[in-house]
Amino acid sequence: MSNSYLVLAGVLLFAACILLVYGGGEWAAGRLAQERSVYERIIGRKLRRLFLSTTPQEFIIGHAVFVIAMIGGGWWAFGTLWLGVPVGLVAGFLLPSFWLDRMWTKRISALEEQVEEAMIFMSNSFKANPALPEAMQDVCNSMGPPISQELAVTLREYKLGTPLDHALINMQERVPSRNLQLAVAALLVGRNVGGNIPLILEDIASTIRESFRLERFIDSQTAQGKMQAWVMGAAPGAVCGIFYLMDPAMITPLFTTFMGYILVSIALMFNIVGVVLILKIIAIDV
Repeated sequence: MSNSYLVLAGVLLFAACILLVYGGGEWAAGRLAQERSVYERIIGRKLRRLFLSTTPQEFIIGHAVFVIAMIGGGWWAFGTLWLGVPVGLVAGFLLPSFWLDRMWTKRISALEEQVEEAMIFMSNSFKANPALPEAMQDVCNSMGPPISQELAVTLREYKLGTPLDHALINMQERVPSRNLQLAVAALLVGRNVGGNIPLILEDIASTIRESFRLERFIDSQTAQGKMQAWVMGAAPGAVCGIFYLMDPAMITPLFTTFMGYILVSIALMFNIVGVVLILKIIAIDV
């Protein structure tokens, strides 16, 4: 009887798919094309800001292959279709986007470490030739990416007719780097109200250098607190493991009864809250 119901359900599902394709095929195709266009724009923006040569279409093809591989890997790892396929599907869809965001974060960190040196280069170049575009070009020629790439985009906008101040503001909005935004703001103020540009650049470099020194000092002072937070978060699990090795019958009810599930959930919630609060308290922004 159950096999008959399964066959009937399969036939009805197949008929529903046929009717959906026949009746709303054009609408479904239009929706898929629209969603693909939105996805291509989002991925294209992420690829362009990373200065990757991969096109959105190539990335989408690679993403589809990666999703299929993750589904097969999840099925093989879990040994069951009902668990492996959803896990592989979710991981396949999310991991490439997380990878692009991680690459962007690393790029911003690398750029922030280059700003101080770039300001020194620009200051020395400006003393020899008092023209800001030429000083920026010297930085592009002397330093590597990512800052050379961002300055090259700014210079390209300037050469195509965009005022230099607007091109600098575009770079400031394009790259969420605190040090770069500080440098651009100081340059704009110096250009608009007048001032010693080389001295302003040297002051910016000195400020950034001091900021990095304070950040390293704070990191060294708060390292012990961070370690304590992670130790406190891992301690309950270690204690439960020790109790299980000593007397399994004493700890097993926590993971086999309804009341045990409630107690474990409450303890886990408070443990996570405690770790997060400690990390928030010791997170000092310079």
